[in-house]
Amino acid sequence: MTATMRATRAAGVLGSLCVLTLGVFHGGCALAQVQKPSPSEIVETAQDPYHHVIFENDDIRLFRVVIPPHGRTKWHRQALDYVNTPILGTTIHKDSLSEPSKDGSMKPGAVRYLPYSQKSDVDQVTNTGDTLNSQVAFEIKRKGIGHFGPADRTNTQAFKMILDKPVVRGWHVHLEPGQSTGDYTQSGPGVRVILAGGRLMTREKGAVAFSEQHLTQGDAAVLPKGTFEVINGGTTPMDYNEYELR
Repeated sequence: MTATMRATRAAGVLGSLCVLTLGVFHGGCALAQVQKPSPSEIVETAQDPYHHVIFENDDIRLFRVVIPPHGRTKWHRQALDYVNTPILGTTIHKDSLSEPSKDGSMKPGAVRYLPYSQKSDVDQVTNTGDTLNSQVAFEIKRKGIGHFGPADRTNTQAFKMILDKPVVRGWHVHLEPGQSTGDYTQSGPGVRVILAGGRLMTREKGAVAFSEQHLTQGDAAVLPKGTFEVINGGTTPMDYNEYELR
C-alpha cells in the first residue's frame, strides 16, 4: 500500500468517526472542512433571515429564531451576551470561526448562556433534524455588570433558579390553575418565555385590577421593572422561564 493510499484510507476512517458522533457536542471533530466565509458573507445576528427581532430597546434585543428542517443560518456575528431558550428542539450542526465544528442537540426549555461580550464569534448553525427548530433568544445590549439591581426572587418559592450569571439571572415558574407567585420585585428589565401557556393574570403592586393575557407555547415579552403578582387564571398548568438583567 502506497503512502497516498494509506493517507486516503486514514481520512476515510476519521470521516466515519465524525459521523458516528452526530448528536453529541464534541470539541475536536468536524464533519467536513469548514469553508471560511468572505467578509461580505458575514451578517449581524439581527440581519440573519432565521433570527427575527420581535422587540428591541436600549437594554434587550429579543429574537424568535425559526430554522426549518435542514435549514442553515448565514454566518452571523455574535458580540453581545446571549441567552437562548429552545422551544422545539432538534439536532444541530454548528460551525464557528473561533472553535471546532460541533454536532449536538437542543432540548426544549434548556437554557444556554453565551458570553459573547467577552469573546465574540462568527458562527453558522444548521438544523440537521427533520422538524422545525424554534427558539426564543435575547441579546444583552448593555455591557458590564451593576446597571440594575440584585435580581433576587428568594422571597417567593414560585421561582426556581435556572441561570445565575454576573449580568443576568433566570428562573423557571410552574403554576397550577389558580396558583399565585405572590408578590415579587423585579429591579431590572426582564424577559418572560412561555413553555406551556394559558391565561396569565398580572397585577402590579398597589393596583386593584389584574391584566389578562392568553398565551401559548413560545410567546415571549420584555418585562418592565416593578413589583408584581402573577396568577394562573386558566384551567391547565402553566410553565414559563423569566430572566432579569443585573
